[in-house]
Amino acid sequence: MTRLLYLDQNAWVALARGAWDKASFPKEHAALSKVVEGVRAQAIAVPLSFANIYETAKINEPARRANMARTQAVISGGRVFRGRRRILGETLAAYLARHHNIARAEPDAQWFLSDLWFEAAADYSPQDYGFDIPQPVLDFLRADPVGALFDYLAFGDEDVRLEAVRRNSASSAALIAGIESRRPVAAGEALALRKRAYGARLILDELDFILATGRQLGLDWQTVRDIGSPLVRSIAVDIPILNVERELVVRLEDQARAITENDLRDMAAFTMVVPFADMVVAEKPFVNLARQARLDKHYGAVLMTSIFDL
Repeated sequence: MTRLLYLDQNAWVALARGAWDKASFPKEHAALSKVVEGVRAQAIAVPLSFANIYETAKINEPARRANMARTQAVISGGRVFRGRRRILGETLAAYLARHHNIARAEPDAQWFLSDLWFEAAADYSPQDYGFDIPQPVLDFLRADPVGALFDYLAFGDEDVRLEAVRRNSASSAALIAGIESRRPVAAGEALALRKRAYGARLILDELDFILATGRQLGLDWQTVRDIGSPLVRSIAVDIPILNVERELVVRLEDQARAITENDLRDMAAFTMVVPFADMVVAEKPFVNLARQARLDKHYGAVLMTSIFDL
């Protein structure tokens, strides 16, 4: 059985160093060889997250970015974890269908993975993207997901790359400001209370989406009262992507240090990969937060802090 392995960007940096110069980085090259061996034997699969793709796109030095892109594209096979909206929608619909005994077709076993690299941000549709990608182009990209991802990261338009990084950084700064403004309010409150408060915030942020998902299942939902108080409270706990965010954010806000843009990317990645991956290699601070919340036990994921732990 193939096990899913998720690597954060630091782990990919180590593998890319091993690919670049095995004489200067023998330990990294040995780790690279081990991972490649596992992929070839179909013992592991190593899909990327949006955070991985974005971190690579941020690299300004073309040769270093191309080496990282080649390492990631080849090892991942061009496969990515789908974006937040698709994962939330699928898990929420399945949960509501079970709760209300509504018959619903089961998705494919690995529905949360895609061969289209851009679906790490959001599933493609002309309505959501604002433009139409011709079917022959989609077929071409699916036929060679490795090449498609490599070409985008290594040879994409430079102005587009820089503007994408600028916009992402700007939106991250706004989000951090919002988080920092809440920290003094939550200071001194018990963890359980802060978890309930953040869970309520998540429900409010996603309320329209929750109501729409219920209506798609045939439920006559127009307001939060139609959902019912017990179900509303349980959604933030039982839907994995919401639960992971809730558990990590309240612990991150409890720390004395300032929150960084890198924290947001780690957070976004953890919410989507921890419930699905068998193994996760990530930086120590977030691994520690996840272990404190017992997310590894809850979702059956092995958490490691170094690629060499493999």
